[in-house]
Amino acid sequence: MNKEETIKLIRIIKGEHEDYWQQKSSEMRKYRDVYETKFWRTLQADDTMIRVETPDAYTYIESYIASLFTRAPAVVVGKDIAATGTGAANPEAAQAIANRWLYQKREQIENASRLALIYDYSALKLIPQKTDKMLDKSEVVAVPPWEVIVDRDAGSPIQQRYIGHTYYLNVTEAKERYGAKKFTAIPKMDYFDEYGGDGSKPRYNGQARRSIDDLPDSYLYIEIVELYDLVRDRVYFWSPQWQNGESLLEDAEIPLRTYDNQPLPPIRTLYYSRIPDSPMEGISAMGRVYDQFYEKNILRTYWANSVRRDSRQYIYKEGTMDEEALAKITAGVDGAMIAVDTDSLDGVIREVGVTPISSNFDRYQAYIEADITRGSVIQAFAGQPTKASATEITAIASYAASEMGKLARERDNLIEGITECYLRFVHLLSQDGDTAVVEAGGRAVVITPTDIDSQFKIAALDQGSQPLADALKKQNLVALLPTLQSLGVPSNLLLDEIVRAYELPKTFTDAAAQAIAAASAPTGAVKAPTGAAASRLEAGPTGQMNSAAQIVNKL
Repeated sequence: MNKEETIKLIRIIKGEHEDYWQQKSSEMRKYRDVYETKFWRTLQADDTMIRVETPDAYTYIESYIASLFTRAPAVVVGKDIAATGTGAANPEAAQAIANRWLYQKREQIENASRLALIYDYSALKLIPQKTDKMLDKSEVVAVPPWEVIVDRDAGSPIQQRYIGHTYYLNVTEAKERYGAKKFTAIPKMDYFDEYGGDGSKPRYNGQARRSIDDLPDSYLYIEIVELYDLVRDRVYFWSPQWQNGESLLEDAEIPLRTYDNQPLPPIRTLYYSRIPDSPMEGISAMGRVYDQFYEKNILRTYWANSVRRDSRQYIYKEGTMDEEALAKITAGVDGAMIAVDTDSLDGVIREVGVTPISSNFDRYQAYIEADITRGSVIQAFAGQPTKASATEITAIASYAASEMGKLARERDNLIEGITECYLRFVHLLSQDGDTAVVEAGGRAVVITPTDIDSQFKIAALDQGSQPLADALKKQNLVALLPTLQSLGVPSNLLLDEIVRAYELPKTFTDAAAQAIAAASAPTGAVKAPTGAAASRLEAGPTGQMNSAAQIVNKL
């Protein structure tokens, strides 16, 4: 394609992307507000009405995050047997630098998951950083879905013809990157500010234009479309604020490549749920139960206003008491004497009856809670007492673990994909003579770019599960110990697995190794552990760890 055809294609893709997310702006705004516990921010309500909302939406999303990220993300890296050529790659070193990087980027990875749960999907993008450190020349950022341009006609991410990112770039930084060009700068607009509640896009009037021109470049922005054409193996950088969008800022071959020289875009998308007949369109987890959160907040608001009106009121027969007598009654002074002008006290003062709220509201709230529970794989009884039997709890925990496993697989795909991009990114940006020192296999290893120049097999470690499922796994491990021992599984392997499952101190395995070595020695007495190891063994962990300590001692 020539330049004109390329720019026309970019305009069409960008226009379709903006139209799609403009139509969904009001929906996305609702999901954001209910998660931030600002449900009433954009809803019309009487100012005199007391407005109440519950944090159920926040709890709903964060319960997923807590189960998906119980520890820091990590991967296992091995040499792919299908890789062509031998090379001098070092999978152990690649795993060490990948896990070092993932540990530092946990916050962004969690935020990408949070965005994918609240909205339709999200993405992680690698961007270069100015530094002399070989392993820190890239940064990863979580990208919301309205900034990620995807090929919605594709059947899967690997079948996409293009993928891109639309964002705002500071004018000062834009001039550093693309040269001292004369940009028509604009203010940076947030997605929820850019599109109103009715989906309309604001226009900049003349007064706003003049105020923009008075600002320095460091406070002004241009809009950038970074589009990766996977069919033609090109990356385009285009801005409507440069020559009215009639020229490209940059047109180059996609620089990031796989080991077999295939284009590798530095963007990885995360879908926790997809529309079956349109896999590149996601489904928001928040959207599944938003109606229930809406109804619950409306119900609690109605209750709050009803309770405020639930006051004691009285009526009295006019003429039987003067203002002084009424003042004494309302003051509630003990022993006060009040005179009334009537032959009988019957009917002088009568309480105004208050009709209690219908019990239908309680039943309706129970239905709402049940609907919220059914819309989540996180069990409602987590952290709460339950009347379910042990068998029922086991069945429910197994089901929840399997459902959570589906989400974990999507998370793992993201981690594996972005790790591959990072390793290739490090190799791309490294220069001859660059080295780095990392810890691999318990020893310091010097890393060079050739150590990671290979086709690796990357597998994410499954480190997300529910506490109840973890407890069941530990119980099953304890129950299987006699069977495993009878089948001839070495005790040291069983000990390693117990220490890993129960997160016991490494001194357990060290002390056991010393005991085995001393027992196998031809002469001499077994030396008891001293110092910190002895104190740990004597004290032992508390709570659930005590059973594990007893198992270790038995082994």
